[in-house]
This record gives sequence, structure tokens and C-alpha cells, in this order.
Amino acid sequence: MEQVEQVLTKGKHHRIIDWCWTICIISFVGFLVENSWNVFTAGRLDNRNMHLPFILGYGLAILGVYLFFGTPTDNNGLINISYKLNEVFQYASYALLVMIFICISELIVGNGMELLSNVHYWDFSDIPLHITRYTSILTSCAYSIIITFFMSHIFDRLMTWLSHFDDSGYKIIGLVLFILLALDMIISLDSMIMNKNFNQIWYIQIF
Repeated sequence: MEQVEQVLTKGKHHRIIDWCWTICIISFVGFLVENSWNVFTAGRLDNRNMHLPFILGYGLAILGVYLFFGTPTDNNGLINISYKLNEVFQYASYALLVMIFICISELIVGNGMELLSNVHYWDFSDIPLHITRYTSILTSCAYSIIITFFMSHIFDRLMTWLSHFDDSGYKIIGLVLFILLALDMIISLDSMIMNKNFNQIWYIQIF
């Protein structure tokens, strides 16, 4: 546990409250990304099984990536990787590890929800190179490229910017928002498990 805390709070910019805000921001971006894909594939917007416009899984995924692998340049995760070759190999190996992490996470979450709620949380069966219905090489590769870019070009800048806020309002709002997201995820998933169905609250059919 102490090692995890050391990884999360590495450097003067990595405060726990900044992590709360980062997870919330990424969770909101995840909600937008999923609904953008939903519009493209089904012509509709919906609540993505949550009550709030956040999908905590995306924020937790970034947290997991950082805990295990750090960023492509600092190599300070729990899994230490020695980059001895050129920069291209450094980024490619990081992206590969992230892709494997995504595949494993999607298989665990997807199969776990199917076992508990009899719901197919998502379905990649129609996507080439899928591995069961819950993950695919193509989607995991796309996500890993996006995450690698984020971790190498945006993450440190975001954490540094957030570190400039030190008032009590920033800390209270960030903590409360994170707790609300966690409660929303627990309540929403519990509803799916109890009702054996999706937690659809609203949708807007665009076309």
C-alpha cells in the first residue's frame, strides 16, 4: 500500500486531490467518447447505464495504467520496465503493455457483469480481431494509442495545472465529486445486477 501511495504522489504535483479531479475529468471525457460512438453507430445518446454524465471506469483505467506502468518517459510504475533502445521502441512497448492491460480489464469486467447480471455490457463481436465479445485487438490498440498520447503529452501538464489550486473549495468539490461518481457506479451496477437488465434512464434518438 505504501508503494502504491508513493507512485500516486510522486513529485510535488501528484497530490491525491489532483488525482480525484483527474479521474473525474477523464470519466466525463469517457462519457462523451462513448456517446459519440453511440451516435455514430446507433444514432442516439443515452445515459450509458449511469445516473451522472461520467463513466468512472475510464478514470480508473488511467489510474491503473499509471500505477502499473507510469508514463512512457518516467518508468515509475509498480512494474518497472527498462527502456534500453530508442524512443520509438520505448513508446511502442508502453503502448503494447497498455493494450494488454485494456484487453485483460475488458475481459474481466465484461465477463464479470455477464456472470452477475446476465447482461452483455458491450459487444465487439462484429469487430475484426475480436477476442470473445468483450475485447478486440483493434479497439484495444486504438485505446492504447490514445492513452499513450495522453500519458506522454497531457498527463503531467494536467497534474501540474491542477497543483496550482490549493483552496478548500477546490479540495471539497473534487472529493465530493469523486465520491458521487463512485456511489453512482455502485448504485448503477447494483441496479443492473438486481434487475438483470441495462440501467437505461434516458435516451435521445437523433436519427
